[in-house]
This record gives sequence, structure tokens and C-alpha cells, in this order.
Amino acid sequence: MKFNKILVIQYNMLGDVVLSTGIVRALRAQFPHSKIAFLVSPETADLVRLPFVDEVIAYDKGMPMLPVIRKVWRYDVALLLDFKYRSAVIPFLACIPVRAGLAHKRKLFMTHAIPLPKYDNEMYITEYMRNIIKDSIGLNITHDVTQLCVAEATQNDKRAVDNLLMDKWNLDSTTVKIAIAPFSSTHVKDWPVDYYSRFIQRLKEKMKCSFVILGGPSDVEKTFCPMEDNMLDLRGKTSLTETAEVLRRADYFIGGCSANVHISYAVGTPTMVFYGPSLPVKWAPPKRCVALRHEHPCMPCDKAYGYACGGDNICMKSITVEEALAAFEKLMESDV
Repeated sequence: MKFNKILVIQYNMLGDVVLSTGIVRALRAQFPHSKIAFLVSPETADLVRLPFVDEVIAYDKGMPMLPVIRKVWRYDVALLLDFKYRSAVIPFLACIPVRAGLAHKRKLFMTHAIPLPKYDNEMYITEYMRNIIKDSIGLNITHDVTQLCVAEATQNDKRAVDNLLMDKWNLDSTTVKIAIAPFSSTHVKDWPVDYYSRFIQRLKEKMKCSFVILGGPSDVEKTFCPMEDNMLDLRGKTSLTETAEVLRRADYFIGGCSANVHISYAVGTPTMVFYGPSLPVKWAPPKRCVALRHEHPCMPCDKAYGYACGGDNICMKSITVEEALAAFEKLMESDV
């Protein structure tokens, strides 16, 4: 297939946008001379201004649609990696002849729409996206889609992170620098705060370490462990590109299933992730990652978080501090 102008659309949450960079990167390798535009929400745009993307287009509900339509007018193909309604409307109005992806509730505006496939939970999410593209229009993306990317830090980003970290991570090489993102988009995906507290204390007994706590503005008021000398709370204090820079500097990242997991993988930081409602086979980084999860009859519930347990997140509570310590030691020893 020959596509001179390719539009990739991803309106889902931040983590989905970062995951989609694996597809965009592989498309660039397969179509080195084509123009590739990446349509995302404004809050995620700076993180995906990448060398292999010709144009990042920021758009969200309520913004004027006409300028976006003009930018992508009569592109050859639109690949819809999300399931949002407006993702299909824009390429339809822009008269793009091939509009492919999951049908969901937008089939009327698409030329190549497929229903949710049976392999929904059987493979890493970027390979799942690749299969949807292949099954919808027959385009086989032959290059690696599992390598994620985020924008390199600017000098301003680096200076901002230097000022935030100050002397916390400007330590001798024997200090293990650990970034923790304890909160996700829903509390049923979060490992309990008191577990984190005991985990941190146990790690301090075993090794010399320093912790940075990451999170967005909505996480600031959530209760977490009391900050000590070797801990720095950056919740709500970093932009997305600054968060990526913090994760680049970390020796390890620890957290639940959230966007920070994918950013950490994109910058090459070894990761330990707690999974409950969502499946590691689909969402865990395929490299340099240790995933902890216990099987429960109600799993997975990532389309109706906490419905079966009433929000009690027993799946996350069943992962013990001792298991987490053993998994972290495995991550350090093997550097998977």
C-alpha cells in the first residue's frame, strides 16, 4: 500500500497516547517518505512532538474543528487508534477516503470498521493496535511496534527538574533513585497506601535509597506516606515533559497501571508494576518490567472497574509487601 499522507488519531487517555507512539514510529519506518500527522488532545501534545512525526495536531471537544479539517484535508488514510466518536467525524469531514479502526458507535463515519476482536486481551496493546489496522484495511505493519517514545527534554525542562530535585538525587552513585507513582485514574487500580509505606521502610532498611513521588494535580490531596528526608513529593509540580525527565533520571520506577508506566518504559527505566483490574499481558511493558498480579474470579474488570468487588480492590490488596520486595530485588538483580 502507498499512502503519501497518513493521519493517526488517538484521543484516549495519556497512557494510550504514549502507547500509540509505537505504532507511529513503526509507520515512519515503513513509510519513510510519507507525511505523518498525529492528532491528540492538547494536554498530551508536547509529549509526542517526536522527530518521526511531521505534525502534531492538538484538538479537543469545544475547539474549532475547521482548522483541523483544513490541515488534514484529503489525506490518504486515517488510522483511528481509539474509540472516540469525534475521531471518526474529523476524517469524514476532511474527505479522507480510507478511515479505519474499531467500529464502536461510529461505524457510519468510517470506511473500514471492525468490531471488537476476540484477541482483545491476548497480546501487548501496541500489537493489538497493529492487528486492528491489519484486519481493517489489510495493512501489515512489519516494523517493531513495541518501542515507545516520548519527546526529549528541553533545556527548560532539565533546568526545572534540576530545581525541583535540588540535592535529592545529586547523591553518590551508591544511592538507588526510585520514582513512585502511587495513584492511577481509579482507586481500584492502586496498591494500598499503607503497603507503600511499609514497602518504603523495608527498602530503607535494606539499601541506601531516595524516593520521588509523582502524580498529577488531582493526586495532590490524596493521602500518602509522610515525607521523610529521603523522599520528595512532586505531585502536581511537574509538566508531562518534566515528569518524563524525572523518570529518565530514576534508576527504577514503581507504580500501578497508569500512564507513568508507559512513559517509564519509553525512557528506558526498569519498572515494577502492580496489576489487578487490568491484564499485564496487554498493558505491562514487554521489556525491563516485573509485573505483580494475583488471579481472582472477577478479573479482568478494566471495562467496569470494581463492579464485582464493590470497589474494594481485593486484587490489589492481595499483593503483599513481601512479594513486592522480592519482585524489586529480582528487578535489580536481573535488570530484565
